[in-house]
Amino acid sequence: MNEQLTKILQQSGFTEKEALTYIALSELGSATVTEIAQRAKLKRSIIYLLLEGLIKRGYVSFIPDSKINRYVAVEPTKIVNDLKNTLTNLKDALPALLAIYNQSLWKPKINYFEGQEGVLSVYRQTEMVKEAYYITSISGVAEYMPDEIDRWIDYFKNKMPASNKCKQILRDTTRDREFAKQAQKKNAEFKFLPKGLTLDMDISLFDNKVALTSLKDHLFIVVIESKALYNSMKTIFDLLWQQCVK
Repeated sequence: MNEQLTKILQQSGFTEKEALTYIALSELGSATVTEIAQRAKLKRSIIYLLLEGLIKRGYVSFIPDSKINRYVAVEPTKIVNDLKNTLTNLKDALPALLAIYNQSLWKPKINYFEGQEGVLSVYRQTEMVKEAYYITSISGVAEYMPDEIDRWIDYFKNKMPASNKCKQILRDTTRDREFAKQAQKKNAEFKFLPKGLTLDMDISLFDNKVALTSLKDHLFIVVIESKALYNSMKTIFDLLWQQCVK
């Protein structure tokens, strides 16, 4: 349970050691630096620094009347209230942030994500658009994210809106053909690369974005938002689609 709480606090702005210190102090009620260090399994020297930072942020209180300095954790509702206030301030600042973000529309916007979680966050975006085009290796994706293939099949068969459409170019393998057979429907078309052609990269075209996923050695995805690049890649996709096997 503590490991889960530690992760949640980290997502709320705590460092790992701050989270461990806050949880240890919450469990102890009130405690000295030595007691906190023992419960959190951290060095006493670092506890002093962590407590100083938590006190400044209002998450820990100092008890001045005791012979030995003792500390107490502030009620967790303060963390929730602080996050709510931060979210409100961020929403208020969003128009200004968007104005800055969109100042240079001619410049492509490039984002880089590593690991399975980052790749899947982009894949989920492709399900939200009206048109999407893919060049994919099902066997390549399955090597890193086997559960994703079943999710794709379920999406195409049962959850893809009738108003959406996609075209997907696959490698000509038994695994890819089986996937196409299970996933194909009226608004989801599949074709196969000519024999002998392979790709070590998954390419997705959607919403004026080009997403390149590395499926070899190290899993990562690069998303480039550029209308000019998207249009050029879409032209290349259309040419390749004509050469592929239905």
